[in-house]
Amino acid sequence: MKIYFNANNKATKEALIQCGVKNVMLSFRHSYANINTFRNKFESVFVVAGTKTKADNYHSFLRTKKEYYDLATQYDVRYDMDETVKYLEKERKEGIDWTIPVLQKNYLLHLSRIRPEPNSMVCLGEIHGYDETEDQIRKLPRNLKYHGLAKGKFVMNRVFDSIDTSAWISAAMSKKTEVWNANTTYSMFFGEKGKSMKPMLNHALEVYKENLEKVNVTKDGILNNDYYHLLKAPVALLFMPMCKALNCYEENFIN
Repeated sequence: MKIYFNANNKATKEALIQCGVKNVMLSFRHSYANINTFRNKFESVFVVAGTKTKADNYHSFLRTKKEYYDLATQYDVRYDMDETVKYLEKERKEGIDWTIPVLQKNYLLHLSRIRPEPNSMVCLGEIHGYDETEDQIRKLPRNLKYHGLAKGKFVMNRVFDSIDTSAWISAAMSKKTEVWNANTTYSMFFGEKGKSMKPMLNHALEVYKENLEKVNVTKDGILNNDYYHLLKAPVALLFMPMCKALNCYEENFIN
């Protein structure tokens, strides 16, 4: 399974490069002017329309920047199956035949309307409610490949061929991350929020010392709440050990 790490500015791009990440997810809004700077830094570049984007601008971007990305979603409307289907039909009529369909609102019904070819990829968009999302994921046909858009919560679900996540930015932004531990995770807080968790933090930093060295993060940097150390910490504390446990480390990291 591939994990595409979201990058939305120069700091996140540089952090992912330093972490040896292979796969990156870019939204049109944050990459239309600089996508060329990502091409030679990552093995696979995946682009999405994102929010607050006009369809015509995204379609122009897809045509003119095709050499800089590997995968791209169709233009979609969150929670709106009908509009999303219309945009897919429009893209196909205009010769944009390489975009990946995005399922919205009701995965099974949406699939019945677009009828993708067996073994082709579709992306799972938004459904209201965690339980309903989980139920529909469980019922998906197994003759397709699936990418989970912002579906990090379902990473343990073996139905996905790939997912993307912005959770790795959480330590720097919200002073919180999940830590991998025996095929599950626990929450770790930093700074003022994590005062009472320092013994647990010290233990985690010792357990994943090798990973921290790979991404050039120090114990002092984390304990001092340095932004750039916290930005990379979840890669070492969560994603690297998780990928090793799921036997997909080489798909996602260089070192």
